[in-house]
Amino acid sequence: MTIITITFNEEFILPHFIAHYRANFPGCKIIVYDNHSTDNTVKIAQEHGCEVILYDTGGKLSDTTYLQIKNEQWKMCEGWVIVCDADEFLNITADDLYHEAMNGTTVIKSEGYNMVNIWDNMDFESINMGVRSESYDKSYCFDAGKITSINYNAGAHKAEPKGVVRYSEKKYICRHYKYINISYMVARHKVYGERLSDENLKRTWGAHYLYSPEKIRNEFIMARKQSKRII
Repeated sequence: MTIITITFNEEFILPHFIAHYRANFPGCKIIVYDNHSTDNTVKIAQEHGCEVILYDTGGKLSDTTYLQIKNEQWKMCEGWVIVCDADEFLNITADDLYHEAMNGTTVIKSEGYNMVNIWDNMDFESINMGVRSESYDKSYCFDAGKITSINYNAGAHKAEPKGVVRYSEKKYICRHYKYINISYMVARHKVYGERLSDENLKRTWGAHYLYSPEKIRNEFIMARKQSKRII
């Protein structure tokens, strides 16, 4: 099993990401494509035995580059792969994939939830509430030996896999940790908004990073009201 993720300044969530996938897939290989983080992301990844590959976008957030990585780099892998962001935790295990493979499955269906911290803290382990988000029903996990191309679109929210394509009957929950803390979310949007590439701005990719602090707070509060217990 190989896990591929893309990072920029993910020192808070990356240890939890690594712990999640190592618990579900002991001994799995984790490849971190890092966009020259300025925090401790790379150090954390290396200390946890991840392979780190640096890539440069001139200090910009480029979805075109993201797509090149997500659509191509898994092709060097063998067997099952998970291609995801550092805040996306797919709830699937090695045993699950063994049984899916026995059924002929090559692409795993998912059911996405935006996770919501109902408290004003940064206690990741206490986050157990979420809001259904169909946009995170992504094709994160697939058999690299059977799929020849995955064809993600911007944000990897949709895919058009080619090759031997057989979707799982079961949907596996994916926890997207979007609403961790209001101040944290406002600060991240500001940084990411300032980094949007010219192409992103033209195509409105990542436009949510340009939301005002007030809009972000209101969205967060609404998510809390609509959330339900997920874990």
